[in-house]
Amino acid sequence: MGAVITALEEARALTLAFVSERDDDALRAQPDPAFSPIGWHLGHVAFTEALWILQRCGRESELVTPYARAWAQNGTPKEKRSRQPPKAELLAYMAAVRARVIERLPSLEGDDPLLADAFVAWMIASHEHQHRETMSIVRQLALEDRVGLVPPPSAHGTALSIATIELSGGAVTIGTDARLAYDNERPAHEVRLEAFAIDRRPATVADWDAFRADDGYARPELWSAEGWAWRERERVAWPRGWTSDEEDRLAEVRLDGTLAPLSPSAAVTGVSAHEAEAFARWRGARLPSELEWEHAARELEGIGSGWEWTASAFGPYPGFRAFPYRRYSEPYFDGAHRVLRGGSPFTHPSIARRTFRNWYEPGTRQLCAGVRCAS
Repeated sequence: MGAVITALEEARALTLAFVSERDDDALRAQPDPAFSPIGWHLGHVAFTEALWILQRCGRESELVTPYARAWAQNGTPKEKRSRQPPKAELLAYMAAVRARVIERLPSLEGDDPLLADAFVAWMIASHEHQHRETMSIVRQLALEDRVGLVPPPSAHGTALSIATIELSGGAVTIGTDARLAYDNERPAHEVRLEAFAIDRRPATVADWDAFRADDGYARPELWSAEGWAWRERERVAWPRGWTSDEEDRLAEVRLDGTLAPLSPSAAVTGVSAHEAEAFARWRGARLPSELEWEHAARELEGIGSGWEWTASAFGPYPGFRAFPYRRYSEPYFDGAHRVLRGGSPFTHPSIARRTFRNWYEPGTRQLCAGVRCAS
């Protein structure tokens, strides 16, 4: 039980450190309507902890029922979530839930599958790590709004040389049977892959600037029909977050609020799946399937520099069983969500495992996400 409590407390310490310098205005800021404000995420992680550990496993509702409207996933509509209580109240609720969880956890027992192998505590710690990453995205977007991004300098990049890894085809094992994994990662199963090659590293800022210099954003033949319609509608011409500094250098806003030059060798991020597909086609390549990515992951470089778009729609593996509830994965098995693999600098190491599957709609570019090409 000590290890379980330690995992929960480590996740909480990172969250509290993240918001330690944020005031009420920062916690209520909602720079993008698709992402809830930081304050809502704080309330939500505590509410979810109370919901699953105290109510679902412990049959206690005192710290759940009164707060469902404010912080349940299906409570307050996203567009109204900027109405958060002061930071002190949010932290007090988080502390009250955690104190009761620590008091109650050792006495929870029985044959509930949520309690086996401390799954529920692992799930809650993982949930908090994931929401802290989303808080980082919200903070990044808010800082970009505050700084006021201007167009980046004219494109003049030269693509860097890229080494590829060649993998033979055949039967490979995908997914996991690990107890402490999400339902969409399970079960482990065998698939057959054709031989393929994949870039050893993700695309860089220099690579992308070369794509931009070659009019990659203005050539419909590089884009899917859906992607070109998206580009025309959104009028994008460079990755999200790219700007110019005072010396007219390509730059970005860092999470500490400073404006810093972008290194040509840094992995490019802030691109949608549509942009990633166009870039890959410009390279004479394609996006890897998520199965190819997972098979190759042990040999890849640069994992963790940004989530990486794949060509795969998010869907169930053969033998999928929803656990612990249907709404975690199943609503997104809709053909409209695309799988991303890897992780970003905001991703906790426990989440950035080889079998973890992230998913977003292909037009999403607010993420710290880039591309690795295959052929």
